[in-house]
Amino acid sequence: MAISPAVGAYNIGILATIYVHPGFRKALHKPNASQTGLITAIYYLGTWISYLFLSHPAADRLGRRWAAFTGVFVTLVGAALQAGAREPGAYAMMIVGRIVCGLGLAVVSTAVPLYQRVGYGFSGWDSANGNYYGWRLSIVVQYIPAFIFMIGVPFCPETPRWLVENGFMGRAQASLAYLRDADPTSDEVTIELEDIQSSVTAHKAAPESSWTVLFTHKPLFRRLWRAALLQFMAQMCGNTAMKYYLPSIFSSLGIEHRITLLISGIESTLKIGCTIIDMLIIDKVGRRTTLVVGCVVMSIALLLISTREEREFEEDTTLHIRLLLPPNRLAGGGLLLQQQAL
Repeated sequence: MAISPAVGAYNIGILATIYVHPGFRKALHKPNASQTGLITAIYYLGTWISYLFLSHPAADRLGRRWAAFTGVFVTLVGAALQAGAREPGAYAMMIVGRIVCGLGLAVVSTAVPLYQRVGYGFSGWDSANGNYYGWRLSIVVQYIPAFIFMIGVPFCPETPRWLVENGFMGRAQASLAYLRDADPTSDEVTIELEDIQSSVTAHKAAPESSWTVLFTHKPLFRRLWRAALLQFMAQMCGNTAMKYYLPSIFSSLGIEHRITLLISGIESTLKIGCTIIDMLIIDKVGRRTTLVVGCVVMSIALLLISTREEREFEEDTTLHIRLLLPPNRLAGGGLLLQQQAL
């Protein structure tokens, strides 16, 4: 199941290398910063629409397996539109393709836990050579893990809770036994199944609440403002700009095209290492501690970047790379710890 979010991460991360690809710039008649910015931003319009109206209904109606399957399929349709973008209407095809990808990937991220760092880490290395087909092939590469997922997902067990909610008690018991590697009639499976039944019954019996309860109920409001603040930090620390525009930033400094792609690949791969470290320590150290440490690391990294003299970067672009890349990966690692903590 972890493959499907990796498809989404690759879909997002590959844009950074595509934006500086000569074939892409030729196909879209050298798009300016506003146009590439719209290509980046319009994806999030698709995810916003999907989160509001599609993702949760799809997961509730279809179950997590088939909701993720459908989301990946929709994403591939969007990827096909992007890879096939050509005149007339190449820019419009890219825009529509990004919206469709946003619709599909929001369904995936709702149905399946996120393992995006893996897919994002590989995206920096997949900008193939060739002035015409290279960027198109880079987009199409995501079809490989997507097809693997779509072939394998029917063999995965459905979530026991969804099966209980829809009245499939026998299948829920079998699924739970498979997940726990236990006999279906064992006490472990029986007790957990009863707990799920009780939880589902209580949930259905509870009165429906308006979204305003997020602001009026103190425990929920505490979670809301912390999650909102974390998302704000994720944007304002520059992590998103690095994700989408790192090769473009280095190209503007006069660095060779091939070197910019190499730097982007190294930067994105470092994030995989940060994820592995996080997975090993977060449950041992505690989520609150990792949240605090992540904030401190990110603050120090941003302070190091902001206090450098501008003339130092103008004198030597390689110095710019040495100073900018490591602190930003520290910031990215710190931010990742915060995301996992919440």
